[in-house]
Amino acid sequence: MIMDEVEERVCGRITALQEDLVGLAKELISVPTEDPPGENYDQCVRVIADYLKALDAKVEILQGIPPQDRKSVSRPNVLAEIKGKQDSPHLHCNGHYDVVPASKDWSVDPYKPVVRDSKLYGRGSVDMKGAIAAMLVAAKAVRAEKVPLDGTWSFSFVPDEEMDGEAGTKFLVEQKKVKADYCIVGEPSGGKSLYNGHLGCLWLEVKTIGKAAHASAPWAGVNAFEKMVHFVNAIERQIKPQLEQKRKIGGPCGSIALGGKVETGDVPNSIPASCTMTIDRRLVPGEEVKRVFAGFSEILKKLEEEDPDFRAEAKILSSYEPCLTSVESALVKTVADAVRSISRESPKVTLMMAGCDMRYFHQAGIDTIVYGPGELSLAHQTDEHVAIADLVLAAKVYALSAIKLLKKT
Repeated sequence: MIMDEVEERVCGRITALQEDLVGLAKELISVPTEDPPGENYDQCVRVIADYLKALDAKVEILQGIPPQDRKSVSRPNVLAEIKGKQDSPHLHCNGHYDVVPASKDWSVDPYKPVVRDSKLYGRGSVDMKGAIAAMLVAAKAVRAEKVPLDGTWSFSFVPDEEMDGEAGTKFLVEQKKVKADYCIVGEPSGGKSLYNGHLGCLWLEVKTIGKAAHASAPWAGVNAFEKMVHFVNAIERQIKPQLEQKRKIGGPCGSIALGGKVETGDVPNSIPASCTMTIDRRLVPGEEVKRVFAGFSEILKKLEEEDPDFRAEAKILSSYEPCLTSVESALVKTVADAVRSISRESPKVTLMMAGCDMRYFHQAGIDTIVYGPGELSLAHQTDEHVAIADLVLAAKVYALSAIKLLKKT
């Protein structure tokens, strides 16, 4: 992508706004929106909404509907729109303002952000208040340079992403509050790369059912723990080798983690009557939750057929499908070109190994990618930080992408 005069002016404006960008990120980080439990959301939303209103954007605050066990806390979503000459094309930018709780071992106060060695330190600097600040400053630069947009540029800044997003992005999509052709989710992608999809996830709970007995007469009972071992051994034989082979070949592959949580007998001198174990199975595009679940069910069924004492049940605790946007989509090509134009490096287009709110937009049929400043490996970590240069780069990429995508072709 060769930048024209208008795009050069916008990028120059963002460079000039670097202090504003860092200041806004600091202000957002200074509001400790830890989730759980979901604190100070209204205060953070006021900062975002006021900034957008100053850009003459149409701003709306919508209360999300949280799960039953989280109804005591306000769940505000910020929806904003900068309208061009017509409704479409329509680009939507999304970010979550909640953060995971900070541990006690930081070298700085996680909610008193500081700049050190050209990096901004603070909880949420990477995940993902830095991206929110970059999106807002990108919009400010486009407005300041009076760039005419043919289409619509909208934004959503949401709570609860760290707890599945039910009152945030999921709520907005289900209520049809977001209707767009393209969406950029600002999770950290490294600044010079982007994610065009992410893995799916299946959390299972499997329970084997036995019969209690005294440990001195184990033959009088059915050891549920031993039955679980048989199930684990079957997984080791039938599922793990396939996943390991795909991993060795290279490229994206699914994974399985057994026993994240295990519960069984209470005392050493009893045969356990039940054993419960969780399974975390990550899915690549092309795999489906129902088929992966069916694979575990088939193993359990076969074990029951082979052993009359084997009884088990499985239930899904949580799941979401993998998602993927074609590398040939206008969104992927435009954002990649913007990264290339500004950084002079060809960006990597890969799968995000973690899940995020991208899935909700994908389910709604919106072409979606993940692009944001900072390294994903620093999310949720002690001394979380983002390079200021990455914040500026991301703001320019958001602005150029909007200018290009919102031109009528």
